[in-house]
Amino acid sequence: MSTNIVSSTVASALRDRWERLRSHKRIISRIKLLVEWDQGGAKETANAVTVDVSHSGCMAVVGADLPLHRRVRLIHPETGRKAEAEVVWRSHEAWDAGFELLKPDATFWNLK
Repeated sequence: MSTNIVSSTVASALRDRWERLRSHKRIISRIKLLVEWDQGGAKETANAVTVDVSHSGCMAVVGADLPLHRRVRLIHPETGRKAEAEVVWRSHEAWDAGFELLKPDATFWNLK
């Protein structure tokens, strides 16, 4: 037996509200990335795969425990392009991260 706390009408209204608050539409896309950052004078790297992307950033599964507000470089291995970004969201399990591109550029993702 399941209990609905919020009616479907209220849930739909909340979803619509959050969509309006987003600065850019998201596109579900699986793109392999390399995440690079400086730590104690050394370059650190981790593999990542996006869950979704937008003009201003992405959500990705990352093989490193990156703290909020960490400045990173996202490297697109297919194109070699790099984008400076900041960690703006972390899941409680530390694998999922939200990245905001410091200079938004929809072409960075190389979507066709």
